[in-house]
Amino acid sequence: MKRLLLLLMLVPFLAVPPAQAADYVPVTGAGSTWSQVAIDAWRADIRANGVVVNYSGTGSTDGRAQYMQHTVDFGVSEIPFQDPAEPGQQVERPDRAFAYLPIVAGGTSFMYHLTAGGKQVRDLKLSGQTLALIYTGAITRWSDPRLTKENGRQLPDEPIVPVLRSDGSGATAQFTRYLSREVPSTWCPFARVKFKTSGCPTTSFYPTFTGSKSQVGSNGVADYVSASYGEGAIGYVEYAYAKRVDYPVAGLLNKAGYYAQPSASNVAVALTKAQINADLTQDLDAVYRNPDPRTYPMSSYSYMIVPTTTVSPMTTDKGRSLSTFINYFLCAGQKKAGILGYSPLPANLVTAGFNQVRKIPGYVAPPSLSSCDNPALTILRTAPQPDRCDAATRPASCGGTAVNPAPGAVTTSNGPVSNGNPGGGPASSPGASSSPGTTSSAGPGGVPVAPPGATSGPGAVLAAVRVADLPLSGRTKSLYGIAAGLIVGAVVAPPLLARRVRRRRL
Repeated sequence: MKRLLLLLMLVPFLAVPPAQAADYVPVTGAGSTWSQVAIDAWRADIRANGVVVNYSGTGSTDGRAQYMQHTVDFGVSEIPFQDPAEPGQQVERPDRAFAYLPIVAGGTSFMYHLTAGGKQVRDLKLSGQTLALIYTGAITRWSDPRLTKENGRQLPDEPIVPVLRSDGSGATAQFTRYLSREVPSTWCPFARVKFKTSGCPTTSFYPTFTGSKSQVGSNGVADYVSASYGEGAIGYVEYAYAKRVDYPVAGLLNKAGYYAQPSASNVAVALTKAQINADLTQDLDAVYRNPDPRTYPMSSYSYMIVPTTTVSPMTTDKGRSLSTFINYFLCAGQKKAGILGYSPLPANLVTAGFNQVRKIPGYVAPPSLSSCDNPALTILRTAPQPDRCDAATRPASCGGTAVNPAPGAVTTSNGPVSNGNPGGGPASSPGASSSPGTTSSAGPGGVPVAPPGATSGPGAVLAAVRVADLPLSGRTKSLYGIAAGLIVGAVVAPPLLARRVRRRRL
C-alpha cells in the first residue's frame, strides 16, 4: 500500500519534463470561468514540478481587459477581442502583441433544478427555439404546453427561473451567438429592444428580464441552480460544473432530430464541422447545424491569449514557465478533459497550439505530437450513436407522447443504442458510421478531416495534419496505462486505508 501511495505522488512527474524549481518563475492569468475547472486541474498537476501558475476566474471579458491593461501575463476567453465593440461596450484593441491558443473543447450546457413527485427530473429536453423563449421571458412556467409537447409529458406547474451571468462572459457570448444564428426570429427582436440597436447583436452581457436572476461566474450560476432554493432554476454553464455536482443538464435538439448531451464524444463529433480561421479563432455556424445525430450543437473551444513579445509584464523567464504549462496541458493534460467534463482538442489543434507556443519569448520547445497519445482520436472512433428514445420522433415504446421534429431535422432509423446515459442500450462498435441519411466530416474510421478553408497561413498547418497518420509511441502508451491505473488507485486506496485504520483501532 505504501508503494501505491508513493507512485500516486509521482503521477504529475510522469507528464511534465523534469526541471529544477528554481528554473521557473510564477506566471499570472485571468479570465474564463467556462475553462476554469480544467485550468485549475492542470496548474495543480504541474505545481509539483515547481511551475506556479496563478489564475483568477473573473470572466472572459475581464480576462481580455486585464491583458490589455498589462496586469496579467495571459488571458483566457471563449471569444476574441471585440473590434468592433459589442453593444454598450468599448472597442478592445490591445497594445501588446498576442496570439490565440486553443486550450480545450466543451459544451455550454443548461443545468437545471426540477423535481416531480419528490424525485429529481433528469431527462429534460429542449430545442433551441424553446431555449430562446425561456431566455427572452416568453415561456415562464415549466407546465407550459410547449414544454409539455417537447418532453412528451407535463412538467411541474412552477415558475421557471432563468439564471444569467451578471459579468461579461464567453459563455454568454457563445449562447447569444447560437441564438442569433439558430433562432433569430425570437432572439433578434428581444436583443434590439434591450440594446436599443438595429441588426441582431450578440453580447457577453446577457440582458436581464422579468423573472431572471443574475449571478457572478459559472460557479455562481451552478451554485444557485443546485441550491435548496434553486427549485425551478435553469442556468448556462460549461458541462464540467454540472458534472462535478451530479446535476442534470438538458438534452439539446440537434439538426438530426436528436436531443444530445454535452458528452466528450458528442462535443468532439460536433466540432468536426468547426471552421478554424487563420488566427485559430473559430466559426461555429456549421457546428450548430452539424447533421450527425451525435452532435451537441452548442459546442466550442476556449482560448488562451498568450504574449508574443516581452512587453511588461512578460519576460523570457515567464515565457519559460508559461510555455512549460502550455506544453503540459496541450499534451498530457488533454487526457483529463473527458473526466473533467470537457472534450480533448483534436490533434490538428494541438499542433497549431504548439506553433503558437514557439511565438512566446523564452519558450520551451513543445514535445513531439506522437508522444501525446491524443485521446481525441479514440473518442471520435468510439462515439456511440444516440438512443432512439432521444429522438424528437421517438416511438411510443419509449413512453410519453411523440414530439414533432424541428423544421429541417433529419430522422434516422437506427435501433436503441447507448448515448452514454443510464438506461441506454449497447454502445456502437468502434468506428461505427453515422446512421443512414446523415453526413459527417469525419474521414475513414471516424477521423476528422482538416477544417474547411484552411489553405494558407496557420490554417494550412491544420490542413496538413492527418490524425489517422499519427504514430502512437509504445512508451507513451505504457506510461498512460500506468498513470490510468494509478488514478484508479487514488480512488480506491483512501477508503481501504481508512478501513484498515478503523480495524486497528477496534
